[in-house]
Amino acid sequence: MLDVAYFSMEIALSSGMSTYSGGLGVLAGDTLKTFADFGYSALGITLLNEQGYVEQEIDSTGRQISQIEKWDKEKYLTKLPFKIEVPFKDRSITCAVWKYDIVGQSKEIVPIYFIDSNDPTNNEYDRTLTSYLYGGDVQYRLCQEQILGLGGLLLLEKLKYNPEKVRVYHLNEGHASFVGLSLYEQAKKMFPTHKKAMDYVGSKLVFTTHTPVEAGHDRFLITNLEKVLPTSLFENIPKAAFIEDKLCMTRLSLHFSGIVTGVAKAHEKVTEKMFPKYDVIPVTNGVYHMEWTNPLFRKLYDEYIPEWREDPSFLRKVMNIPDDKIWATHLEAKKELIDYINAISPNKFSVDVCTLGYARRFTSYKRPTLILADLDELERKISTVGRLQIIFAGEAHPHDKKSSELIRKIFQKIKKHKGKISIVFLEDYDMDLAAKLVAGVDVWLNTPLQKHEASGTSGMKAALNAIPHLSVLDGWWPEGWIEGVTGWSMGTHVTEATLNNQASWNLEVVDLYDKLATKVLPLYYQNRSGFVEMMKHSAALNGSYFNTHRMVNDYISKVYFPLENKP
Repeated sequence: MLDVAYFSMEIALSSGMSTYSGGLGVLAGDTLKTFADFGYSALGITLLNEQGYVEQEIDSTGRQISQIEKWDKEKYLTKLPFKIEVPFKDRSITCAVWKYDIVGQSKEIVPIYFIDSNDPTNNEYDRTLTSYLYGGDVQYRLCQEQILGLGGLLLLEKLKYNPEKVRVYHLNEGHASFVGLSLYEQAKKMFPTHKKAMDYVGSKLVFTTHTPVEAGHDRFLITNLEKVLPTSLFENIPKAAFIEDKLCMTRLSLHFSGIVTGVAKAHEKVTEKMFPKYDVIPVTNGVYHMEWTNPLFRKLYDEYIPEWREDPSFLRKVMNIPDDKIWATHLEAKKELIDYINAISPNKFSVDVCTLGYARRFTSYKRPTLILADLDELERKISTVGRLQIIFAGEAHPHDKKSSELIRKIFQKIKKHKGKISIVFLEDYDMDLAAKLVAGVDVWLNTPLQKHEASGTSGMKAALNAIPHLSVLDGWWPEGWIEGVTGWSMGTHVTEATLNNQASWNLEVVDLYDKLATKVLPLYYQNRSGFVEMMKHSAALNGSYFNTHRMVNDYISKVYFPLENKP
């Protein structure tokens, strides 16, 4: 019996495998690695994405140049000796299957299956459908989601996991929503009534929605659907899943799922407001501690808290580690990052200067340029306290011109700024660079537009490395925030009525600058023992809780078990 079949359009397993674009894929990879640690009977299903996402280069003007990031599938994956035939309206698409094994600390294996449409029996267009993560136009995306959902179920059957042998199908976002539709089509043949068929599907389907932003909810015109969906499937799409003449994949999953989860307590409230007919259970995200804890901190934790590897909740004992050990380990990790920057950038950084880190997928609502609004004013405010360094990293979707423009604006600021604040943008953000950043900065910065951040996980990764957080109170941060203990808040004056108000944004900038000038930098430069105490609190309180071991336990106890035992 398979406990969980986990579907995700992207899964991050290694920097060498360009099978992810951002937090959604990293969360999927971290979750599956934790299943392996637990020895849980689970597997992951995704697309091959053999041409990757993007390899980022920045030209001299700050323009993002997105190159194909092809990766060597044969180096990482094993090709399986069978194929699947994914049904489309006028044809079937032959797909190969590749496998990657995650070996957990328990030595148990969780396999990840990659569906590959690049088969010589397919036409030229169909062969590309699993090549590019989030590539192509709307029709291309629809075909990809059809292969993920319908192909994933066919793959499970090839592996001898028919619906009776799968306890839970977990959909990580709406890209795999056709799983629910296909299961319903099967259930209609098994049960005499619509209600019994719906109850059966609901008893097996969990849907996790990740974004309060409209663009994150895929919609497809009926004309698009009619071109590719088998007629029987198309006819079973419920009216509740449509918004006017478009199928909303989020609504499709909401309709069929027995339990719907959000990714933070704040996100639960936003999601229930967006979709008021559905109850949402909050299961706050976490990160995989063995992936995101720097080797230097791993060694330190091994010395003082040997239990932390198997159970990261023991990181609460970080408070017992001597201050000088925490600080010395941090400085080593910081030096590694600073040496890396100085080797590739003309903007020289110093280990002695307080360093802010901002790194994540670039998109407008995350407001990466907020801290750069008035650098002269920021310099004036911190002039008597101490110097500041800022590190940026992140990629914009190649079709998202507004987000690419944010990167260009940062480059322009770096070029024009002649003051004492050192700023650098590190290109080609990936898992390896992220790991350097979350361990090597002094403070992690997050400035999203309120009510728009579902969770965010980069600050959780920083907490594992004893890095305090400075952030808008959104996503996970209201749950991890204790002012002056685990970090700092900003923009607390913002209300729903003033979210998109420029005057309110200006006040947030003032608040951010004041927090840096009166709280962050004085603590860093004038009260080193106080700063180290905050570092220890970050790891002990947030690192011990915001990890995927706690998150997966929450899924098992609050979602999977109740779903299977629903009356």
